[in-house]
Order: sequence, then C-alpha cells, then structure tokens
Amino acid sequence: MARSMTGYGRSDFSINGGSFSIEVKSLNHRFMDISLRCPERFYQLEARIREEIKKRFSRGSFSVFITATSAEAPVLRLNAAAAKAYLDAAAELKETLGVGGEIDVGFLLKMKEILYPERKAAEEGADWEAVKTALDTALRRVEEWREREGTALKKELLLRTSSLDALVKRVESRAPEAVEAYRRRLTEEMGKLLKERVDDSRILFEAAVFAEKSDIREEITRLRSHIEMFEKYLEAGGHMGKKLDFLCQEMGREVNTIGSKAGDVGITHTVVEMKGEVEKIREQVQNIE
Repeated sequence: MARSMTGYGRSDFSINGGSFSIEVKSLNHRFMDISLRCPERFYQLEARIREEIKKRFSRGSFSVFITATSAEAPVLRLNAAAAKAYLDAAAELKETLGVGGEIDVGFLLKMKEILYPERKAAEEGADWEAVKTALDTALRRVEEWREREGTALKKELLLRTSSLDALVKRVESRAPEAVEAYRRRLTEEMGKLLKERVDDSRILFEAAVFAEKSDIREEITRLRSHIEMFEKYLEAGGHMGKKLDFLCQEMGREVNTIGSKAGDVGITHTVVEMKGEVEKIREQVQNIE
C-alpha cells in the first residue's frame, strides 16, 4: 500500500494523577527527521520515543508534542548549597567591585537549580510505560492517516501516468507523419528555389536523414518502460517513494530527449504537455513514503 508522509495522531495518558496529551504530526521529508517538545520530566525518554517512530516509518519529518493538561503538585526540594553559593557570590561582588543591590527570595526562586522536584528512581520506568502506550496509539493513528492519504495519492498518480501514456501514443503516431510533412515541405521549398522539377532521389535522401536524426523510438520504448515500472511499484506497496522519484527523473530525461530530437511542431506541443504531466507526478511523489 502506498503511504503518504502527511499524518496526525493524538492520545491522552495519566501518570500519578497528572494528565497529559501526546500529539504526533508528520510531513514529507527526504530522510527521517524527528523533533520533540515536552515537559522536562520526559527529556530522558526522547531516545526511546525516537526509536519507536523509526520502527514504524522509513522517512518523514515528525514533530512530537507532549503537553500537561493537568498535573499533580510536585514535591519540591531546596538546594540550600546552591542558594548559599549565589548569596556568597553576591557578597563578594559587593565587596570587591562595589556593586550595589540585594539578592532576594524572588531572584533565588527564578534559578531552576535552587528548587527542584523530587523524583523517585522508579518514576522513569513508570513514565515510559504510560508514554509508550499513548505513543503507540498516536502513531497508529498517524499510520492510518498516512494510508488514507496514500490511497488518494495512488489514485491520482495512476490517472497521471495514464494521461502520460496517452500522450506518448500521440507522439508515436505523429512521428511518421512528421517525416512525411518534412518531405513535402522540403519538396515545396526546393521547387520554389530551383523553379523546376525537383530531384526525387535528393528529396528521399534528405527525408531519410531527417528521419534518422529525429528517430525517437528508443526514447518512446524507455519512457513506456519507466511508466510501467512506476505503476508496478505503486501497486506493490511498501516504501517506494525514493524509487518513484528516481523514475520521475528518468521519465523527464526521456521526454526532454524526445523534445530535442523531434523537429516537429505537433510533437513539440505534445512534449510540453508531457513535461507538465511528469512535473505533476513528481510533485505528488514527494509526499510518498
């Protein structure tokens, strides 16, 4: 199944009377990129959260938010030694440099090392169990979202490849006509210049040279092969985004070569349409995992 890289999932969880929510948002990215914003108590869980995401997804930009919706009142502990160090440093500044002012309780309370929440050794394990359960639910919802988006992307891409294939057929049918049109045009122009009967052998020779230079059969064959492989990858599912992106590059290369070799206005106009379809396909592919 094709999966988009756009998704969203959310879940709530509780720890010791405190309520939290975890949100996971994913967007397209060439590689795997994970950012986490959470209360300080969950900092030590960041590596574990990253590993859980990497187990489920191959690439994408993931933003994980853990938010406290209500929390138990923490048991605060005073770091008296740190408070004394601040006071001693202030006294030394006043004595040696003549700096005025006083350190009050308000200033000390702003220093995060003065008051800190008491944490028990077992709390990290309990936190992880609660976070992991909620994270699993949120990631499952992200997966479901990405699968729904992927199904829509697959449908759109198959319509685009079908349209591109129709344009290839148009170019293929036009190629012989382009050679004949060149022969007629050459006959007419040479007739005007020479004002007499034109040498048919010379016309045939020039038309043959034009046909050889503008031969696009190999490019048509390769382009069709790329389209067929593209559709097979879409049907097969799995992590195919990078493969599809590579095939888009190859399709674009073949279309450009056809445009440079054609030498026919009708084919050139169709090539412009083909380039548009390939570009639209590539834009959509950028969001496939």
